[in-house]
Amino acid sequence: MHILLIIYVLFTLIASIFVLKYTIQNVANEISSKNIALLMVDLLDILFMIMFLKWKKWALYGLAMNTIVMFIYNLSEGYGFFLSVLGLFGFFIICALLFLKKDGRTGYQNLK
Repeated sequence: MHILLIIYVLFTLIASIFVLKYTIQNVANEISSKNIALLMVDLLDILFMIMFLKWKKWALYGLAMNTIVMFIYNLSEGYGFFLSVLGLFGFFIICALLFLKKDGRTGYQNLK
């Protein structure tokens, strides 16, 4: 993997852990289906990030699924189209960084 991709994925993994802490506090304060669903999405996001660092192609598809789910959730919660689209940029950055070459191969070609 290209070093920029590794740094970005580690950064987003750390950010996801902080978001998970906030989500756990929300679930502890108010148990609702919305909070539990967000908790599951956050846990899956962390799992997919860890597995992506282990070069798993299915983790990239899992991240894409999580991104789409959160996009739809943000729209349904009334955040507006612009803010919802901003949530897509994290995944697009990962996809763009996958095209960087190291030793003549892109990051996507190295995923198993």
